[in-house]
Amino acid sequence: MEKEYGGRPSGPPSIFSFIWLIYLVFPLYTFFDQPIDQIVEGLALLAVFVAMYLYSFRRLQGRFYCVLGLIIIIFIFCLKYDVSYLYFGFYPSPIIGMLRSKKQMVISMMAMVALFISVGWESKLYLDSHALIQLIPAVLIMLVLPIALRIGQRSKDLRERLNLANEEISRLSKNEERQRISRDLHDTLGHTLSLITLKSELAEKLVLRNPERAIQEVRDIQQTSRSALKQVRELVSGMNAVTIRDEIVHAKQILAAAGIVLDAKGDSNHVIPSPLIDNILGMCLRESVTNVVKHSRARTCSIELVEQPGILKLFVTDDGKGTDTVYNPAQSASSSPSTCNGLKGMRDRLKLVEGELVFDSAMNKGTRLLFTVPLVNKSVGEVEVR
Repeated sequence: MEKEYGGRPSGPPSIFSFIWLIYLVFPLYTFFDQPIDQIVEGLALLAVFVAMYLYSFRRLQGRFYCVLGLIIIIFIFCLKYDVSYLYFGFYPSPIIGMLRSKKQMVISMMAMVALFISVGWESKLYLDSHALIQLIPAVLIMLVLPIALRIGQRSKDLRERLNLANEEISRLSKNEERQRISRDLHDTLGHTLSLITLKSELAEKLVLRNPERAIQEVRDIQQTSRSALKQVRELVSGMNAVTIRDEIVHAKQILAAAGIVLDAKGDSNHVIPSPLIDNILGMCLRESVTNVVKHSRARTCSIELVEQPGILKLFVTDDGKGTDTVYNPAQSASSSPSTCNGLKGMRDRLKLVEGELVFDSAMNKGTRLLFTVPLVNKSVGEVEVR
């Protein structure tokens, strides 16, 4: 059984099949120079031609036989009425490029070539240089058009398959990274946390019976917890952390691909003192830009990073269609739309650094997201316990 090319019907939108029917008006005058019986016969053949043409444009089943039928009708028109009906070859030509298999396409193109040669020979077109000069370019276009459509559809299918493959690779990479993190956390922290739990239970039992031993166990717990903290830092440092600087570069690429102009304001190279804040704002920026591309229909998008005394602000603004939907942080994920789910996820990330999210949008007036996080002196965070 022959496979459908690309796994589905291909070709231009069906609206094109109606547009080209207007050109059927011009050759009709040749019918009315004939006797009444030949006029009826010609109009009946033309009606069959139109029906087969429209059907083949919309249906894959029987398309090959419709193409052959169209070529046969063109041959009859050329011999019975006028050789100019060869230009009707423009009707089956694009449909040949939409056929199910290469074999059907080759047979149809051979039938087209046979049509041109037989009509040209029967009508002695080779003796009329003026007619040949007019006809040869049209014939070449009719023969090249199916190949061009086939190549274009194949390129489109390859791009779609490549995008699907890239998405699958990205998904598998994320899953592998999650599994790696899970294994590392289990291997590095599982044993340590179990040890801390056992020693704390032992210290609780010894605190009254043997205070000195209990104190030693507490010191061991402190040392073990410091070791666990070091392991966590090593684990986190081994991950590829998302940064605002990297996400602005990525945003420029994805927005350009969507036809949206990026206006990056502020100092994107500004050094953020906390890697955690840099990572969280980078993830929020990624989610915001994704929403702009998917939902906004914007022409421009601006990203601005502003540092003020004690706080850091990140603005993401677009001039898209906006929305009248009011963002309710308390709305459940199951009942909220996908955009609100994204906003809720960003708000949950900001909670880790006591940040805030302000969502401002109105219908046909665009959308603005403001991320605000406090900047904390790093030296205040660590206190040594003795």
